[in-house]
Amino acid sequence: MTTNRDFIPAAIKRKVRQRCGFGCVMCGSPIFDYEHIDGYGKTGHDADQMTLLCPMHHREKTAERLPVSRVRKANKSPYNKTRDLGSKHPLYFDGSSLTVELGSLKVVWSADAPEASAIEVDGEPIIKVAFVDGAISLNLLIRDADNKPLLVVRDGELRHAVATWDVAFEGRTLIVRRALGDVVLRIRLMPPNRIVIERAEIWCRGVLIRLGKACDQGDGIEVANNRTTYRDETVYGNRLLLAVGDYLGFEGQIFTTFIPQRWLGGIPAKPGSFSRIGGGQRMSNKSGGYLDDCRALTSNSFLAPAVWGLPDKRGRREES
Repeated sequence: MTTNRDFIPAAIKRKVRQRCGFGCVMCGSPIFDYEHIDGYGKTGHDADQMTLLCPMHHREKTAERLPVSRVRKANKSPYNKTRDLGSKHPLYFDGSSLTVELGSLKVVWSADAPEASAIEVDGEPIIKVAFVDGAISLNLLIRDADNKPLLVVRDGELRHAVATWDVAFEGRTLIVRRALGDVVLRIRLMPPNRIVIERAEIWCRGVLIRLGKACDQGDGIEVANNRTTYRDETVYGNRLLLAVGDYLGFEGQIFTTFIPQRWLGGIPAKPGSFSRIGGGQRMSNKSGGYLDDCRALTSNSFLAPAVWGLPDKRGRREES
């Protein structure tokens, strides 16, 4: 077997990632190297003889401080495979401003507004930032059509779903695929103060939002349920860019749109699947003042009652 190292084919890399849960088999870190357990010179690029190790555990194995037997044991039962979400990975954003690019639509926030959101559905932030003591804390939630998380960022710590078909974190670009050639998310994390979402399909309680190249029309933000689009804009400083659905948040949004038809698993939802106020999220705060505030907000003109239509026999929404 030759010892001249050649490139690992993409299909081999993907097979190893899938088997190992898209993270180091020892600790679950999404930052990893492709490791040949017995050495490339013996096995070549054989996916069954390869594993994933984070830089720390890779160095430990190379220095023979981490026995190969321990690596073999972890390879048979990878750390992430026992969990729904992979290990946390910190993101390093800081400074007094942050730019988020959603395709051709750009949002620029500064520390003058301690918290801000790009998109909220029924008052729940999908993309949110907070400026805290010079650091920028990012919150992001990407869900599939069944409302299951694909990617979660909470207070600047990233985690991915282990059951996803493929996750690849290469350099500063994170890609999530549903199948070969079917990219559901492509995002570039560019510390200290820039995030570029090139492509995304985001579901939240029956609402589908497409970003960037995922849009059917243009390359900005598209609310698929009502085909509303926003693109070719640069927005500075607003607390909220887009409020979708039954908006129960604060004032300060630039764009608002109600949802005439919620979807479940990609088809129209039956009546009663979601509440008319809150998008299916029951109110847990029973404070009289809080509920009065919500009622006042939902009386605004853009919160017209939703149409809770039935799908036709083919699973599509009936035309009105």
